[in-house]
Amino acid sequence: MKKLFLIIFLFSLVGKAQQLDTISSYRLLDTISSKYLKSDRAIKIQLPRSYDLETKKKYPLIIVMDGDYLFDITSGSVDYLSYWGDIPENIVVGVNQFGSRFQDSSVLDEFNFTPISSTSNFYDFLVKEMLPYVSAKYRVSSFLIAVGHERTANFINFLVLKDKPLVRGAICVSPKFSENMQGYIVDYFKKSKNRISYSISTSQKDFESIYQDVLSVSKSLDSIDNKYLNFKSIVLKDENHYVVPSVTIPKSIKNIYSKYSDIDKIEYDSIISKLETSPIKYLINKYDLIKDFYGIEKKISVNDFMAIEKYIETNEIYSLYDELAKKSAKYYSETILPSYYKARFLEESGKPEKAMLLYRSAYNMKEVQGLTKDYLLKLADQIQSDFNL
Repeated sequence: MKKLFLIIFLFSLVGKAQQLDTISSYRLLDTISSKYLKSDRAIKIQLPRSYDLETKKKYPLIIVMDGDYLFDITSGSVDYLSYWGDIPENIVVGVNQFGSRFQDSSVLDEFNFTPISSTSNFYDFLVKEMLPYVSAKYRVSSFLIAVGHERTANFINFLVLKDKPLVRGAICVSPKFSENMQGYIVDYFKKSKNRISYSISTSQKDFESIYQDVLSVSKSLDSIDNKYLNFKSIVLKDENHYVVPSVTIPKSIKNIYSKYSDIDKIEYDSIISKLETSPIKYLINKYDLIKDFYGIEKKISVNDFMAIEKYIETNEIYSLYDELAKKSAKYYSETILPSYYKARFLEESGKPEKAMLLYRSAYNMKEVQGLTKDYLLKLADQIQSDFNL
């Protein structure tokens, strides 16, 4: 029979946005009294839109150095990207470093160029005071990202270059590398078996020394064959040193969460359409990686089921519909989706009457984005007409 076939991607993103469009993320100001800094340190906190709705959910944490000017860029990018489902919701914490930037991040030993004095104290403040404080007060998951600019972009490498990194993602914007740091970074990622997302950025109109250093490190990291490293280099053309963060921070955040987002046209065309193994296995592995790396239990989206549906129809491997029906029933048993996939399997297996009845039986179930009851009834009517049932 002539198939009434339509794949609609990305409806699930609209549904998510509609659920959150009347709720705003909210920001808090707080102060931590630090024994290491021997002073109080102000922090800014942005909680996700769903924070009060999902009371058992834990959220990844983004630590923003230079919070006095980078917090708004970062928190705004996180709120926007998570609103549309490109990344998960995050808790964002900005550390105020106005008036203390150099002391916090650039007092280093003259021999191995690691933190000493006030910079060592600031490191201890972050690791031993601020992180425990935030983790105790808010529902923070184990997935942490650090963001820094210039001097602090160099500093956050000390959170990465460890046997057990304190962060799983690092966003280094226009880093002013200390001596030896470039070598430390390259040597670490050559050997590391810790899964890390590492982003570095600059511009042709950045300070010349920073621009050249970033190009050099990027070239070295690009040549490393390490399956545990997700490296992204961003080199802009026209932005100056102080504009670079506004462009590259959202790009870098999205890259860190590149495995999280729903299947889009790029992923489908470049990977899924060329698969020679089971696309359903690919889908399962995708969500297993989301759980293992990000620590997030993400429900397989309708959009991603439809991506596999498209593969099945394009390659005419209709036997996969049976497995897809079982998998979709695990997440969408109250909807028409599992019945639709099971009926497609029966239809292509030479059992049109059973398929027709199943299409019609789904009428009392809920619709999903991109798949309607009317569409299933049309399929049933088409079978009845074609086979004179």
